[in-house]
Amino acid sequence: MKKVTMNVFFVAFCLLDLIYLAMTADSFYQEYVLDKFVYWGYPQWGWMYADPKVYLWFNIVYLLFLVVLPAASVWLRRRFCKTSLILSALPLMSAAVFAYMPSYNWNRQFEIFEAERTIENSRIPAGRWWASAEQMQRYDDNSAWEKFKGYFGRGEWPGGYPIWGDYRVWLLPDFATDTLGRRGMVFHGGNKISSPWGIDMGDDIIDFAIRLRRNGGPMSIEVSYDDTETEGGAEVDVKTEE
Repeated sequence: MKKVTMNVFFVAFCLLDLIYLAMTADSFYQEYVLDKFVYWGYPQWGWMYADPKVYLWFNIVYLLFLVVLPAASVWLRRRFCKTSLILSALPLMSAAVFAYMPSYNWNRQFEIFEAERTIENSRIPAGRWWASAEQMQRYDDNSAWEKFKGYFGRGEWPGGYPIWGDYRVWLLPDFATDTLGRRGMVFHGGNKISSPWGIDMGDDIIDFAIRLRRNGGPMSIEVSYDDTETEGGAEVDVKTEE
């Protein structure tokens, strides 16, 4: 009975490994080979996304890891059952780490902000920004496969719905706005409180999306900070001009 149970787990782990390998390989192809990744050089997404070369070599090593370990577990299966079972489970353990990475990056940004109080390390820089319907994306427009990749920190929506919510709107800085070298500022929803990548509007992002569509043209957004410290940082005053 014990051997049967181990065999069931082994087969299940190997099948899940194959699914995760296919997801990772497809994600890497879309992000790097087809160059559809939108986060290059965005410091808020961590070291791996800072440089395409770093991303390239990390993924090469990681894909080899995902191929070699299950292959080794199959080869060792007849003589070392327990070792094979462990080897087949390791890729799935690494998948769990990747699923946590978007939340880790989110938490880390606010730890830095709380310690150093620098706008460069968190929050959207003050100034005028522009939003338009052309720069708006809806989470439900993604395929199930793309959503699946998102929950493992891959694809165009790393972290999935909890991070982004129903909509996200990429913001373009006005010429007079000092961006402090930051990129990828965005209005979004999600289940998190506040945002190191822009402005978290929670459920209000739906009303903002409707308003943005009705507006027809770009919407001017003025972001300013007062001196009152609140939980997670200074209070943000957002004024929109249609």
